[in-house]
Amino acid sequence: MGREFKSSIMLFFTSIIWGLAFVAQTQGMEFIGPFTFTAVRSFVAIIFLYLTYLFFNKTSKSYREQKFDMKKTIRGGILCGLVFTFGINFQQFGLVYTTAGKASFLTALYIVFIPIIGLFFGKRINRKLLLCIVLAMLGTYLMSVKGSLSMNRGDFITIMGAIVFSIHILMLAEFSVDTNAVLVSLFQFAICGIISFLAALIFEEINISAILKSYIAILYVGVLSSGVGFTIQLMALKELDPLIASMISSLESVFGAIFGWLILSQSMSKREIIGAVIIFIATLIAQLPIESYLKKIFDR
Repeated sequence: MGREFKSSIMLFFTSIIWGLAFVAQTQGMEFIGPFTFTAVRSFVAIIFLYLTYLFFNKTSKSYREQKFDMKKTIRGGILCGLVFTFGINFQQFGLVYTTAGKASFLTALYIVFIPIIGLFFGKRINRKLLLCIVLAMLGTYLMSVKGSLSMNRGDFITIMGAIVFSIHILMLAEFSVDTNAVLVSLFQFAICGIISFLAALIFEEINISAILKSYIAILYVGVLSSGVGFTIQLMALKELDPLIASMISSLESVFGAIFGWLILSQSMSKREIIGAVIIFIATLIAQLPIESYLKKIFDR
C-alpha cells in the first residue's frame, strides 16, 4: 500500500470525524458562546496533542530520532494558528445562524477557492476547474440565496470561513515539510485558544457550569476533530497535493449533512439538496483526471 493511498484513507476517515463535528459544534453552543467554545476546544486539543507528543517520544525510537526544523515548526504553528483562528471562528459563528448540514457543504467550497488563490501565484485555472467553479457557485446560489437574492447571515459567514480555510490548507502544505506534525498542530491550537479566549472575555460571559454542560461536544471536537483530525491532515499533506487532499476532506460536507439529519433532524429543502449535490459534484470533478481519459479516447 503506497503512502499516497494511506494518506487518502486517513483523510477519508478524518472527513467522517469532521462531518460529525458540525453536529457537535452546533450542540455545544446550546449553553456557551462561539468564542468560548472555540477557546475550550483548543485548550483540550493542546492537552491531547502534548500528551500524544510525550507518548510517541517515549515509546517510539524512530519518532524520537525524527529530524525536523524546530524553528520552521514553531513558525508554521504560529502562522497557521493565526489564519485558523479566523477560519474556525467564522465557521462557529456561521453555525449560530445556519444548519450543520448546510454549513458543512458551504465550508467544502475551499476546494474551489484553492485554485482561485493559486491565480495570484501564477497558477492558471484550466477549463475543467473553471467549470467546477461555475458549478460550485450555482450550488451555493441554490443552497443559500432566497427569492429576494439575499443570503442568510450564517451562509455568508460560513463562506468567509471557507475562503480562510483554503488559505489555511495551502499554508499547512507549505509547513508540512521538515516539521513535526503534532507540534505544528499544538502551536496552532495554542494561538487559536489564546486569541479566542481573549475574545470570549470581551464579548461573552464565560460560565464554568455552562461549559461543563457542553463537555461531550467539547471533548469530541477538541480530541478527535482538532487533535486527531488536523494532525492527520497535516501528515497527509506531506504526501498529497493540496487540491487532492482538499477534495477528500470535502467529503465532510456529505457526512455533515447526514449526521445533521440523523442527530439534529435538520432537513433540507429540495432546492437546497439540489444545490448541495451540485457542490459535491463540482468538488469531485475538480480532481477526477478527466483530461487523461478523454485523451486516451481520442488517441485511439
